[in-house]
Amino acid sequence: MKYLIKSILIFFIMSILIFIVVRMIPISPVEMLLEKYNLPLTEENKLFLMKEYGLNKSLISQYFLWMKELFRGNFGYSFVSKLSIRDELIRKLPYSLLIGMLSLIISIFFSFFLGFLSSIKENGFFDIFTRALSVFTLSFPSFIISIFIIYYLGVKLKIISFFSGGNFWSIFFSIFILVIYQSANLTRISKKAFTNLQKETYVKFYLIRGYKLGYVLLRHCYKPVLYSILSASLVKFSTVIGGSVVVEFAFAIPGISYFLINSIVARDYNVIQAYLVILFVWMFSVHLIIDFLLIFLKEKSK
Repeated sequence: MKYLIKSILIFFIMSILIFIVVRMIPISPVEMLLEKYNLPLTEENKLFLMKEYGLNKSLISQYFLWMKELFRGNFGYSFVSKLSIRDELIRKLPYSLLIGMLSLIISIFFSFFLGFLSSIKENGFFDIFTRALSVFTLSFPSFIISIFIIYYLGVKLKIISFFSGGNFWSIFFSIFILVIYQSANLTRISKKAFTNLQKETYVKFYLIRGYKLGYVLLRHCYKPVLYSILSASLVKFSTVIGGSVVVEFAFAIPGISYFLINSIVARDYNVIQAYLVILFVWMFSVHLIIDFLLIFLKEKSK
């Protein structure tokens, strides 16, 4: 009960902060709309649009009206497209979820086995490979790799057309890039966990009895390693929706993050607020689910 009350309180505090921060963005949506349609920035035009979008009311009235509609499941309408934000999000959210979730699940799978293989033999092939991968991801930002792929495969060689909006290759390379960068970080954690477990007494006991190190680690040590990986993945799972913003923008994928960038440029208050609320609810839900999973793994690993 206390947890529920605390969660509701946090939600209301976050809703107030979201509302205030969005309203603090320089240049109002009214000015952006008048500039977009090449209309004069007269007081008459400004007052007309402010009344049209309800921006002439006090901030307190705007906040409570927004919250009232929010609890009805209505995010309002976009200032720019005049379309329902809920319908827009329903169309765009699957792209972001597909890219974010699939890349993270693949990254967890690869990082577990790369960490395992690199811990078996120090300075072996997989150990050197994971180190090189870490250095590479720390040295080159993901948008550089995106530009490189688009230029060579799309412009120079003209093998793939990336800008047809959410096509297979755009999504494929978006997931590919995210997997590289997420795997590099998670593999370091996986390797460290496997390496530390090799010092445990029960592992040494199995080795003395003639069991191979690889078998012992996979058969008896996988739960603590998964616990470490899931703990490190908590933040990554929380940012599944917004974590693909760079690749979505680079490959022009019509996901929710790309939608957000365009909305920020247009100062579309309703869309920005809806995005931040969804992001908060998603992060809260992920934290709750991962907490239960970590408790389960911790109990099983005892």
